[in-house]
Amino acid sequence: MEKPQLSVVILGLLAACWPAASPFPSGAPLGSCQTMAPRHAGASPQAGASPYSIMAKSYNDKVEVKIMGPTYRGILLEARYPNDMLAIGTWSAPPNDTKTIPCFSKANSAITHSNTNPKNNMTTYTWIVPCSKNDTVVFLATVARSREEYWLKLTSENVHLTCSGSVRTLHGFSVLAVLMISGLAML
Repeated sequence: MEKPQLSVVILGLLAACWPAASPFPSGAPLGSCQTMAPRHAGASPQAGASPYSIMAKSYNDKVEVKIMGPTYRGILLEARYPNDMLAIGTWSAPPNDTKTIPCFSKANSAITHSNTNPKNNMTTYTWIVPCSKNDTVVFLATVARSREEYWLKLTSENVHLTCSGSVRTLHGFSVLAVLMISGLAML
């Protein structure tokens, strides 16, 4: 075989093997939604304490979420009811270098990286509360410092949700009903 043909064969073999050995620089695949495990060939989650934590702050109809710790390059972030396996709610406009994905066939139900540019604890993710009821959720994140170094399914503290608006929650409806009844009683 001539040298140019050998080079083409070698390049072809390398190209055929490349996807199996490369990370997902443009975000987590949908197949990672339930387990939240990246599909980085030859890499395993880090054991021991994580340098990252999830900070979530609730503002009525939204929750702002930040990943606290050193700079990171990859993320898969979901909101779930405690002890549940499905992502809930939706994420609003994702910050730079991230994007939403439709986990469990629900549009914008998770956030992932859109490239491997560094992200830090100033990166704020905004989750929209599903105002069907007041409830408690947790935020789960798999955070990758690099392709080989990641922490799997980090969990936030419980976040109690409340929905604002006069009739959007049972509590709001109860207050409105009491006010209406007391107004009638004064007539």
